[in-house]
Amino acid sequence: MTTSAGNGLHAALPPISTLEDGEWTQVRWEFSQLGVFSIVMNRPERLNALNYRMLREMQKLIEYAGTRSEIRVVTLSGERTVAFCSGDDLKGMEPHQDTDSSAKVHHVLINAIRELPKPVVALVAGWALGHGFELACACDLRLCADNIEVGDHRVTRAIALNGGSSWQLPRIIGRGRAMEMLLTGRHMNSDDALAWGWANHVWPLASFDAESAEYIRVLANLPTKTVAVFKAAMEYSASHGLRDSLAREVELGDTVRNTYDGIEGRRSFHEKRTPIFKGR
Repeated sequence: MTTSAGNGLHAALPPISTLEDGEWTQVRWEFSQLGVFSIVMNRPERLNALNYRMLREMQKLIEYAGTRSEIRVVTLSGERTVAFCSGDDLKGMEPHQDTDSSAKVHHVLINAIRELPKPVVALVAGWALGHGFELACACDLRLCADNIEVGDHRVTRAIALNGGSSWQLPRIIGRGRAMEMLLTGRHMNSDDALAWGWANHVWPLASFDAESAEYIRVLANLPTKTVAVFKAAMEYSASHGLRDSLAREVELGDTVRNTYDGIEGRRSFHEKRTPIFKGR
């Protein structure tokens, strides 16, 4: 599988506009022939801890992914296997007073992930803590290695929530377990994460790359626009009742009925063959 990494471009993708200095300094990215757009937090010397520059670079890439039909799945991971993301770099945030704050940066990225009309998969190895944990929670799916330690212990340092845990975590693992984690600062290991439904899958670290790549290959071959409809319907139902959610499902379904993949899905059923979707 051919990829193009860092500042390089896959032949099918036009250039991605960077931040003001034209450089990717905190993340790297790759685009595969399968249509998988991989965003990697690239500060391993700081356990991939977040700073405002990294957050804004990720936001730029997520926004770009929403504009390109060639991109069918987005993955978010950390460089190396010690940490997905250890949270905010409290020694290195250095906000610009006019552009950087939780509301202007953290929240914008989390909303962009949830609103992206494509599946976003967190590939979690090692630590995912604080805001790193919240980033993983914002993703649609979490594929994990068996060396994970994940959670939000900010309460133990008298640091309040500000990245969506109060909304996201109860919807993933249930209110009681979310309360226990957030009020005590408890972390989950891989067994807890799988049993509580936070991790969709857990694999041994030695086989994690291969297993997660196969899972993502299957995801990338699905009808992308129809997957987006399912994602939008789930998001809508989180704040609406059954009657409104039923009506919204019909509205959303009508938008993809006559797409290429919508027609291909029905045709392949009648022809008793495996569908070949193109993401359009």
